[in-house]
Amino acid sequence: MAGLRSLWESEYGVGSVIGLAPSSAAAEVLATELGIDTENTAKWLSDYRRIPELSLKHKKLAASLSRHPHKASPQAWKLRKKLTEIEQDIAAKRLKSGQLVIVDEASLAGTFALDELASVVKDVGAKLLLVGDWAQLSSVEAGGAFSLLVKDRGDLVPELTDIRRFASSWEKTASAQLRTGDASSIEAYDNHGKITEGTREELLDSIYKAWKSDRDSGKTSLMIAGDSLTVRELNQRARAELVEEGIVSEGGVKLGSGYIVGVGDEVVTRQNNRLLSAGNSYVKNGDRWKVTSINNDGSMAVHRNGIEVVLPKDYVEDFVELDYAFTAHRAQGRTVDTSHSLISPTTTREVLYVAATRGKESNNLYVDTSYDPDPDTSHDEVVTQQSCRDVLSQVLKNEGRDVSATETITSYQVEQESLKSLLSEYLTLASVAQAERVNVVLETLNMRSDQLDEIRESEAFGALLSAIREAESYGFNLQQDLQKLVRARPTDEAEDLAALLHGRVDSWVDTVGSSQGRQPRFIVGLIPRAQSVIDPDMEKALIERERSIELRAIDLAESAIRNNSRWISELCPLPTSPSGKEAWMNTVSIIAAYRDYWDIGDHPDPLGSEEVTMTIVQSSQKSRAQRALNRARSQANIESSDTVSFVESEEITINF
Repeated sequence: MAGLRSLWESEYGVGSVIGLAPSSAAAEVLATELGIDTENTAKWLSDYRRIPELSLKHKKLAASLSRHPHKASPQAWKLRKKLTEIEQDIAAKRLKSGQLVIVDEASLAGTFALDELASVVKDVGAKLLLVGDWAQLSSVEAGGAFSLLVKDRGDLVPELTDIRRFASSWEKTASAQLRTGDASSIEAYDNHGKITEGTREELLDSIYKAWKSDRDSGKTSLMIAGDSLTVRELNQRARAELVEEGIVSEGGVKLGSGYIVGVGDEVVTRQNNRLLSAGNSYVKNGDRWKVTSINNDGSMAVHRNGIEVVLPKDYVEDFVELDYAFTAHRAQGRTVDTSHSLISPTTTREVLYVAATRGKESNNLYVDTSYDPDPDTSHDEVVTQQSCRDVLSQVLKNEGRDVSATETITSYQVEQESLKSLLSEYLTLASVAQAERVNVVLETLNMRSDQLDEIRESEAFGALLSAIREAESYGFNLQQDLQKLVRARPTDEAEDLAALLHGRVDSWVDTVGSSQGRQPRFIVGLIPRAQSVIDPDMEKALIERERSIELRAIDLAESAIRNNSRWISELCPLPTSPSGKEAWMNTVSIIAAYRDYWDIGDHPDPLGSEEVTMTIVQSSQKSRAQRALNRARSQANIESSDTVSFVESEEITINF
């Protein structure tokens, strides 16, 4: 950005570059990078809004001066001086054509502020440059505009690709994967020993000890957590240890939070105050200080970088906090030697990304695998244990950034047309249609009325309907074969008749159905079709959704091929024969549908990680997708092809 400023000023003159940022602390960093004075966005816009008021004041003073009978009098001289001051003030606040306005950390800028700024820039013929990372944390106000612009403009957005912060090359790659939610990044951090798992209390202890060790060895280090409660705990732990070592005084002044701060403590100021001078600047939100003295009136002397400031008692009580641990929002923009971050299932991807990218030498993740949403009530004994990879996979899917209204509408539309929504609708309709047919057949089985009621009211009735639908794909005759299964063995002693019949239908599929050698026709190779639907309207609705599902699977497959998704390269090569190409595309579509439905993400393996805990339904669908993959690989072994390719001019028919 310093180079950009130099180039711009060589064309448009000194002072043609204006630097802004959403916070005063970020503006100060930008000022250092650009080598010019900068301001926070809210203050700059507030000043700009005053131009009409100042212009009106100037007009009134000018009118008074023009009517003044004694132009050379002291009073007239004061009017001229005031007019000059107002003119200079307006000139300083007014934007001019040819100026460049740089907004750094633009993901933290509110949508309304950016909209107002863009309008101002457009009106005068200036240029607005937004600089930031859409994958980092967003504004505390209504946000999402920066991310929207980046996505809307696609490849037209210049992006820095060389990662210079990290000492290790593996971390450059892994952090970029983490940024986009790629689950394979978890393996990289785990393989390099950067993940520690355990209970919250164990991890807080480990984080503090690692941070303390780094600090004692002369490194700069951060303790990062996703919530203020954990930050306070880590801050108190750090202060207690420092007091015990005699580095910090035990007594001091009480903050509004109830905690004590003494001489030697490291603190952060949490509100801008332009009346508190700090060298050439002022006390800002996010400034970090060391306490040098506590005064009898409750005020506090602090210093940083050779600058000393006395903070009044009221400011200390309301806007001063200990500064040993940070939330990810406060850590964004910081660069240190090492970082140590607590991660729980409630952590968002943006918080994880920011936390895992602060340290140059190492970034360590401490994953709470026994997360308790209310640790004060001590629910440890009943909390379900998770693996660290399960927790981190969940975090990568948990996007927390603000989404603009435009993106919200678009995402809603996409969600309604998504494979998951279409399949859910199909399965719901199929269950209703299947229940009607099964109920008719149940009436013919010579079972007692109480047994029929038991089957229909059982929690296993839905699973029975699903099993029958799958069995019918293998040739199961609902009327005849279900009657045979009921009569095969006694049912009087069964605890759950629906579950019993479900088991017998599954056994039929494993024995009779699969032994017939027929290839079942599933929707996108995964979902059994509903057969012999009685209601014509229901049948029409199912057929419409079936076609939509198949078209969506084809779109997903073609998109994966066009984008050269990593999992595509793991498939067998594209065969040369028409039948081989058709089978290959069928396989790609089945796998693409499976990946989309189960949120596999960007995992390089076609069917995702082996370590992910799966439901019975997912396991069954994965087996079907695996069989399709095996068939395609068998076909590829017969033919010879060197590369995986997709020629857009070729027409490849996909039949499910």
